[in-house]
Amino acid sequence: MNQKTPFAKSRLHTQPTLLALCISAALGIAAPGALAQDTTASSTAGAGSQSHAYKIPAQALGEALIQFGQQSGLQVSASSGLVSGKRASAVRGNLSAEQALNRLLAGTALRYRINGNMVSLTAADDATALPPIKVNASVAQDNGQGAAATAYRVESASAGALGEKSLKDTPYSIEVFSGELIKNKQARSLADVTKGDASISLMPDNSVTENNNLAIRGLMVDGDTGQKLDGSNVRLRASDLPLEHLERVEILKGASGFLSGFGQPGGIINYVLKRPTEEQTLSLNTQAMDSGLFLIHGDIGGRLGADGDFGYRVNLVGESGDTYIDDGESERHSGSLALDWHIAPGLVWQVDALVGEHSREGGYWALLPNASGAVDTVVGAPLSPIDGGKRLAPSYSRYGSVHETVGTDLSWQFAETWDLSLSHRTSDNGREYMTPTLYANTAGDYSARLISYSNRFKSSDSQLQLSGEFETGSIQHEVTAGLAYTKTRNFWSGDDYQRADIGSGNLDNPQEFSNPFYEVDYKKAATEYSRVTRTETFLSDTLHFGTDLDIVLGLRRGNLLVHNLSGGDDYDRDATTPTAAVVYRPVAWLSTYASYIESLQQGATAPASAANAFEVFDPLETQQREIGAKAEGENWSANASFFRLQRGLTYTNANNVFTQDGELRYEGLELSGKFRLSPQWLLNASAIWLDAKAEKTTGGFLDGNDIPGVADQQASLYGEYRFADLPLTITAGTRFVGQRPLDQLNQWDLDSVSLFDLGARYETQLAGNALTLRMNLDNVADEAYWVTTPESSYLQQGAPRTLKVGAQVDF
Repeated sequence: MNQKTPFAKSRLHTQPTLLALCISAALGIAAPGALAQDTTASSTAGAGSQSHAYKIPAQALGEALIQFGQQSGLQVSASSGLVSGKRASAVRGNLSAEQALNRLLAGTALRYRINGNMVSLTAADDATALPPIKVNASVAQDNGQGAAATAYRVESASAGALGEKSLKDTPYSIEVFSGELIKNKQARSLADVTKGDASISLMPDNSVTENNNLAIRGLMVDGDTGQKLDGSNVRLRASDLPLEHLERVEILKGASGFLSGFGQPGGIINYVLKRPTEEQTLSLNTQAMDSGLFLIHGDIGGRLGADGDFGYRVNLVGESGDTYIDDGESERHSGSLALDWHIAPGLVWQVDALVGEHSREGGYWALLPNASGAVDTVVGAPLSPIDGGKRLAPSYSRYGSVHETVGTDLSWQFAETWDLSLSHRTSDNGREYMTPTLYANTAGDYSARLISYSNRFKSSDSQLQLSGEFETGSIQHEVTAGLAYTKTRNFWSGDDYQRADIGSGNLDNPQEFSNPFYEVDYKKAATEYSRVTRTETFLSDTLHFGTDLDIVLGLRRGNLLVHNLSGGDDYDRDATTPTAAVVYRPVAWLSTYASYIESLQQGATAPASAANAFEVFDPLETQQREIGAKAEGENWSANASFFRLQRGLTYTNANNVFTQDGELRYEGLELSGKFRLSPQWLLNASAIWLDAKAEKTTGGFLDGNDIPGVADQQASLYGEYRFADLPLTITAGTRFVGQRPLDQLNQWDLDSVSLFDLGARYETQLAGNALTLRMNLDNVADEAYWVTTPESSYLQQGAPRTLKVGAQVDF
């Protein structure tokens, strides 16, 4: 009885045992109470923990269960009354049956029992239908989406052209920061979110100034292509999309040529927008900072229609008040809308929009240490760190950002293991800049140069992708092919660009210099200075040799065309960037891997201050090699990787000539782990040892020198303790950043930094609704420290001690 029969589309408004009969017929098995079958001999202990490759789209639950049975080899029994009108979440990746079922049934109020090869479903509130099954409790609560119950572990993430992948079986380093982690840390910026990952450098906070110096493994993220929203490119000047609209943040570390196309090799930030929920969602979150900055955030979502075919999600955010610097102010507003329509089984259309604006006053762009305290770019010894709450810039200094993006995606599973998707995203992002650069010596004598102008970045990203599976003999192939077209247009205010030296003084008593300029407006950024288009094709094949060995082969062929409309030569370069990787699983809980990837980025342009101002250089090539291991247990995961990356070097030499000469070499060891030690204890840990040096420069000018702004070691530790007899959780975290060289010649270093955070959250009820109270105290010791940017000598104050309290009600 092994013949499979078709299962016609059905909304399951029929008799209670019909679904069991249909699933049994489709799989060639018998439904309990319908067909007699002796299952004793075929019962297999531990079947639920065996891993299989799943590829099940979000769809009606009955249809999803049929596909689950086909792909897992398990027999599924359920009544139509249980599944009618319910939808299943998407399931993809190498998972155990328990993990796959937890995802399929998320939000359905159903539970399951696995007995041998049989899976039985029942309502969660039906205490008599089935005895409880012993499964991983934390996984059952979390469904692999990064809840505190599982130490904020996330099972899968986007791997660019390879699609959604199990993190354990991906031969690249990817970290995922879940929505629950973002909430529990009351994070307002990527600086808050990423402090638990030692591979990501310290950053300034969003609430004061521009945070455009995110660095991964000591390398900057590409300004044109380094940030994505749901995998589609968005051209952002800074890393400041409002976090309240995001389900999670995924960060791919290192070069990403084949995976994401042209760009600097620092990595890729992928923001994942909140999407419609299967069950009704309604929450209100409020937050207050001790300085007087207040936030309110509303979130509503659910599904419409008799069968839940239409989904919606709406998020609205407002914030205003005083920031943690003296007389600093911040105001921001944002909103997002996400819709989906399940047109037919396997055919889903999604549309989304995100708009936001953020204005902050009292910040500065950067402080350059020098010997004179005058406007002088020759680097000198650094002054001692200044308290992060002290305002150094005039109160009228202003930085503003505006975001508008609209995306659409049509996904069609046209066969059991084949998908076709078409996506398109447009974005319009503005930057309003009227802030000073400060030049200061060790005595605190300083001068300020005020610059005022605006930018506007318009981008569009279109992608067509086909993915599927087939077999050749004993080898299973997982293939992806696609076309991508990205266009960005960069504007600035041109004739409205203003610059003035506004005065000098001493930082012990910063001056309120007069403002010689008028207000900036990103809508005045009408002069287009560059236009960049990327046309790319890609193809990959992941070959599965049984369950223990995978080989990943990928190739991306692309054209990079850059029109420099403000002067200088244009680019028109074709390039091929390959990747190759192998994944080997010696035991079920451990994956080891080795990977090679190449990347290409646009060459540099000489700055206006150089003797060869505005000279345009050839593209820079990057090669990255990495070996690593990823382990996973019932309540823990751990990763280790060693990488070596080589890329071209740009610098201004002793003759004030900007040159693209030599290379930068990064070698590092990363270790990380997430552990649910007990129902009470949670621990996350991360460390990196990084050797980043210049090599092969003409005449050995910089050979062997450490790269400015990059620490040779960083570490972080975060823990939570939940009281057994109270709904109270206490949190604590620490971050260590080692010495960082300040200048290219390595004459000066910045001291190491140790920061400590504390927090608590209390879960209770308010009028029958779930209420969560949160408190976070960051930088408990009020440590003064400098934030640096790789390959730069510019500094910014780190955030001072900051208290945030919040309340969230889930209706």
